[in-house]
Amino acid sequence: MVIYGVALLAGCMLGGLFLGDLLGVFIGVEANVGGVGLGMILLILLSDRLRKGGRLTPLTEQGVLFWSAIYIPVVVAMAAKQNSWQRWREARWRSSREWVPSSSASSWFRC
Repeated sequence: MVIYGVALLAGCMLGGLFLGDLLGVFIGVEANVGGVGLGMILLILLSDRLRKGGRLTPLTEQGVLFWSAIYIPVVVAMAAKQNSWQRWREARWRSSREWVPSSSASSWFRC
């Protein structure tokens, strides 16, 4: 059951990553903007369309449901691993160090 639907998932994931990169270029950010979420939306839309058209076998449908269910905890774990707050503070510290011409210790560590 688990092996069924992986090709559909992989295709949607690659399509979502491509669209996320394209969106990042479009808005001027050097990053993938929402590619994983776009991939999940593609998976939902495509699997629903295939199911309504009768081209999705029950085993493949169960595999897609399995990957859809496991997807959310994986994304939450990936987001938790990024530690965005710490990265924001480090970037702010670096920018404050560049902008402030004073070399006093208090100006180096203000956040």
